Amino acid sequence: VEKMRRGVPLTDQDRWPWLESLRELIKRCVATGEDAVLACSALKEAYRRYLQVNAEVKLVFLRGEYALIAKQLRRRRGHFMNPGLLQSQFADLEEPRPGEASIVIELGRSPRKLVQEIKSKLRIRH
Repeated sequence: VEKMRRGVPLTDQDRWPWLESLRELIKRCVATGEDAVLACSALKEAYRRYLQVNAEVKLVFLRGEYALIAKQLRRRRGHFMNPGLLQSQFADLEEPRPGEASIVIELGRSPRKLVQEIKSKLRIRH
């Protein structure tokens, strides 16, 4: 977090311990049957494959144009993510390919509409 706060892009070496922690959390939730939502960037296909411990784990990819996401980042206050890192994140980004087990949601609508679409695609009724 400190590197991101200073505007220093993370490397794969920086990310893997964090991904390992997330994977362990996901495995615990699956083992106990606990429903959970985990939000993270998972920029690369290898990261997403690593986090998807089994078919019960559903990945939702929020796709948005650089300008839209940059605008949203500039509006955010009190967050550790330095907006200057967005360019490096887009450079690292590997969007889900056809056949990859991800639900792709296009940004640009209200949070309420996005949540409705995600719930619909995940078949969540409440």
